[in-house]
Amino acid sequence: MNRNILRAVIIFIAFSLAAVLTACKTEDITKRAENEEKVLQAMIEYPGDGLYDPVVTVIGIGVDEPSEEELAAAEQRAAEEKQLWQDKVGDCFADGMFDTFYDKWYRTEVLGIAMNYGLTTTISQFGIQDDADQSADNIEHALVTVIATDEKGDTKSFDMDWMVIFDNDDPDLIQKIELKDDGGFYEAYNDNFDIGAGLTATEDESTGTRTIETDYFSLTLSNSDTWGYELDEYDRITIYSTRARNGEYGGRVMSVEVWNDPEEEPYDGMIPYKKIGIKDGHLIFVTYASDIQYDINDEAAADEYMAIRNEAETVQEGGKSGPLILK
Repeated sequence: MNRNILRAVIIFIAFSLAAVLTACKTEDITKRAENEEKVLQAMIEYPGDGLYDPVVTVIGIGVDEPSEEELAAAEQRAAEEKQLWQDKVGDCFADGMFDTFYDKWYRTEVLGIAMNYGLTTTISQFGIQDDADQSADNIEHALVTVIATDEKGDTKSFDMDWMVIFDNDDPDLIQKIELKDDGGFYEAYNDNFDIGAGLTATEDESTGTRTIETDYFSLTLSNSDTWGYELDEYDRITIYSTRARNGEYGGRVMSVEVWNDPEEEPYDGMIPYKKIGIKDGHLIFVTYASDIQYDINDEAAADEYMAIRNEAETVQEGGKSGPLILK
């Protein structure tokens, strides 16, 4: 299972929050460390104290289009979860910064890994790094020791480093918080199957095609001047429309991903996918973008994106014929 589990179309609903997570601003001056610890505790301690209970909303290719009532219900659930976060820890943030924090991948990375592997994660130690060479006095590094306990009761310890930037005008309010070092937490629950091993690309000028090769598969698509590829932060190889990406839209068309347990359904069926095949005990599969990734008001961008998308959707399960072939 890889980091892209966190990109699944999941709306997390907060049914309850631990009582210790109270809003940061009070009538008294609140110390930086108190604000940091409350936010980090909320981000790390899943599923301790029933902090979160995930509810799934399925929206994507190959599934029934949700009704207006279902979409409204999904939006309402998302709004409720966000409001509970805002009520409990939102006042830790400077104006406008909570939304930035809420949308970041690292907000759910630790929680997502814990959920996927049935872990209980708790903070056993919290401290502020003593850095005399720190160039900015509104930046701190919060160091936490996280204890992860699996369903068998076995534990592992991880020393994590979170960079916290505070507001210059109000030093108790957080502007940004970012995971800098997870202390090996991700690697401990990942068996290091590298979907991008041996990644290369070759162009055929006579046909206008580009072929991506890895140790496990080859993928050939036409009109190479209209699309790009990347091994992204979620350990997947993503194909995207360059016009849409340059226009500040996501541009993602499809992704080639890996699932550690071929007997287990990727994403619990939350998003549609095509199984390409099994290599070294891992399932290689393809997912497609399930939301709008281009400017719908730009006809040329839309046409170009859909041309790439239509070709990408010709990928066959089994990986025995083009455009994606399993080695």
